[in-house]
Amino acid sequence: MMRSIFSMVIVCLLSGFVSRAGGEDIIRPTHTESGFRIPQPGYEYRFPRDHGSHPEFAIEWWYVTGHLSNGEREFGYQLTFFRLAQEHPDAVEDTAEGAFRNDQLHLAHASLSDISARRFYHEERLNREGWDASAQVGDLDLRNGNWRLTRNEDDTMSLSGSVRSDVQLELLLRPEKAPVIFGENGVSQKSSDPIASSHYITFTRLGTEGMLRVNGEELKVSGSSWMDHEISSSQLAADQVGWDWVSIQLNDGREVMAYVLRRDDGSYEPASSLSWIDRNGNVETVKLGLFEWQAHGFWISPETGARYPLTPKLSAHDPESQTRRTFQIRPLIENQEVNGKVSGMAYWEGACKVLDESGTIIGKAYLELAGYKPGLKERLRGR
Repeated sequence: MMRSIFSMVIVCLLSGFVSRAGGEDIIRPTHTESGFRIPQPGYEYRFPRDHGSHPEFAIEWWYVTGHLSNGEREFGYQLTFFRLAQEHPDAVEDTAEGAFRNDQLHLAHASLSDISARRFYHEERLNREGWDASAQVGDLDLRNGNWRLTRNEDDTMSLSGSVRSDVQLELLLRPEKAPVIFGENGVSQKSSDPIASSHYITFTRLGTEGMLRVNGEELKVSGSSWMDHEISSSQLAADQVGWDWVSIQLNDGREVMAYVLRRDDGSYEPASSLSWIDRNGNVETVKLGLFEWQAHGFWISPETGARYPLTPKLSAHDPESQTRRTFQIRPLIENQEVNGKVSGMAYWEGACKVLDESGTIIGKAYLELAGYKPGLKERLRGR
């Protein structure tokens, strides 16, 4: 029973991951067959409302990653909250109210990369809506057990989490830039299928400070974080099997976000995109063809057997220097795989450094590689 729920969760999460695609207008319905909303061009974003939950959409996640240091040791961390609707809110009877609800499932992932010790800690959780997990409507307030992400009155965010008994963190995140909206006219389109789209909100640079406890040792840490919030009812088209995604924080104060969506024939989806974010938070986005993603440096997981390209190269025209730039992504440690024993989905998510063509370190990154575990494609089409 629980295994079937986990499979259903992953199908819901991945069968849906990216208002124009390939330069052609899309005729999009407003709702799915189940009644969930589909992202529409011209959506009016309002904050703090849109930092909160949107139960009228089927899939939603809040994703925080970052690099931390105490001056001597370096760490990377991830804490991600997923909301996965099982029924449309209008179909839920009043009797469903209470300590446990079946209409919303809350999946969450936490990880810590201890770079100096070359150790990777991770944990997954899955809970029903109720006393132990929730996502507030109208403002940012997420919880899954003792993991929590909330917005404070001064627009900072408080993040707390743990990884079993090994790791505990308490962090304060301070936006250094206003949130940016990725996509065109408020919609991030992942394919020509109108349902494969999202409203995509990101804080690309968050000053971070707080406490990190690792195996009983308490450290005062600081650094920089990145936060994505995607609102969707479907994120992958039928012919897509996964994605490679990276968030880059350059030392010059700019950021780059890029992803390629992989098709089952081995090609990249034309709606794959790269975005430059300048020092003032302005965004410039190009589609595949105007940037290049090359997979390099394959590593095979000894636990799951998945084969991940850990050292990709990213090449694009730099709007500031007006030159072609190549970024080399290098993991700080190889084994940063979330094994998917709870969710059923193994993926690689890890802290990286960014080098230019000469080999000089020019920034930090988080790299996500999803859909490389054998059998995932079948689960994506299992519904």
